Amino acid sequence: MKIWQKIFLVVLVISILFVNLGIYLVFQLTYNKNIETEQRRGDVDYRVIRRNVQRDMQALQGQDRLTEKAAADLMKLHEADYKKQGIHIRLWKGDRCIYPTEKEKLPYPVQSGKQQITIHGGRGKKELVGISALIGFEDTYYFCISYPLEELNESWNRLYWIYLLISMGVSVILIAALSVMLHFLLRPLGLLTETVSKIQDGDYSRRVKVQGGDELATLGRNINAMAETIEKNIQSLQADNQRKEELVENLAHELKSPLTSIYGYAEYMMKSRVSEEESIQCCSVIMEESGRMKDLCYTLMDLSELRKEEIAYEEIKTKEFLDQIERIVDFRQSCIYENEPVTVIYQNQLKAGQNFYGNRCLLEILMLNLVLNAIRACRQKRKETEDEVSVIVILGCGRVPGEQIEIRVRDNGIGIPKEKLDRLTEPFYRVDAGRSREDGGNGLGLALCRQIAECHHGTISFSSIEGEGTLATVRIKNERRRMQQ
Repeated sequence: MKIWQKIFLVVLVISILFVNLGIYLVFQLTYNKNIETEQRRGDVDYRVIRRNVQRDMQALQGQDRLTEKAAADLMKLHEADYKKQGIHIRLWKGDRCIYPTEKEKLPYPVQSGKQQITIHGGRGKKELVGISALIGFEDTYYFCISYPLEELNESWNRLYWIYLLISMGVSVILIAALSVMLHFLLRPLGLLTETVSKIQDGDYSRRVKVQGGDELATLGRNINAMAETIEKNIQSLQADNQRKEELVENLAHELKSPLTSIYGYAEYMMKSRVSEEESIQCCSVIMEESGRMKDLCYTLMDLSELRKEEIAYEEIKTKEFLDQIERIVDFRQSCIYENEPVTVIYQNQLKAGQNFYGNRCLLEILMLNLVLNAIRACRQKRKETEDEVSVIVILGCGRVPGEQIEIRVRDNGIGIPKEKLDRLTEPFYRVDAGRSREDGGNGLGLALCRQIAECHHGTISFSSIEGEGTLATVRIKNERRRMQQ
């Protein structure tokens, strides 16, 4: 049985019970008032008739003619006078009835000298009975009258049918009112049930339309919050699964190229007669591809270790740090881009002599990855447009609230599409896979940068406009803790 049916039945039964009880009590009070009225009227009628009967019987007694037959005839005459009123007269001499028949018995014991007026019979069949002992006679006589209370009976019948009609009418109205009211009040509960069923079936985008501020509205808001949380978690899990699949695919792809080269050259050396020069060339390729695989493995190990261990901090001298980055970048450019190096400008916005704290080795890796990526973007733009390009490296903390160090690497290279910015730090993700491989990248540099920033309780973010350049911003806490011994 549904909850609305249970509520409907319970409320209906209780309502009908109390409404009918109230109606019954009103009718019962009215009926009792009518009985009291009839009883008072009967008392008056009985006194009048009894006085007349007693007077006539005393007259017979004074004439010494009071016999049982004379008394019975007298009762018959009086009953004839009141026949139109439906009054019946009975007379007992002692315990024996002398009118109308000897079969009549006293309805109940009569106290001497006391007049008793009572109403007998069931509802709709009431009759008034008045009885008392007649005074002033040698023998004991009991005089009784009775007549049906027709008006009272008719009144009860009317009240009975009115009661039934009102009870039925009220019950019908209650049923209709309860149905409409429960449908209106419990409609949100039905919508909640429907929404929860949809969510259970996997439709996590469903929401409850919340109105009002009652408990059902609160429950609806909680269900919406729960559904939103579940939807976000599901989307996050789906995104994680997709990233894991892409990670495996990219890792397999990264390993496939060097393994294919190694296997191919090794097979060529084994199955063919190669000269010493060709052998050296094949070994060189094998070593180069093996080196790529080694670098890939080491980078993956670094990422894994950074997630597990706490890093050691040290005081880093700002000028020495930037000079070291500049030397490494110049060396890389001289080796790779000997004829067309990209201009790199270094700016120290910290106060004179101000140093900062962190893991020097890791921060050098982070800075070099960002600068070399910026150089690649500038070189690509120069190939396509022949525009002047440059990279600006800024180390400062002036605009950052709190004790934080800010590293900004800005370039005016080819830029990055807006929809790809959020995925830059995913392992093996490349904005342009072909170009990255040409430059020797494996797609793990920015993932490593993000992990290094997080190890320093910091963040890394990117903003870019296609064709105009990219800004990479790293913010880390500048704190003296876990100083390296």
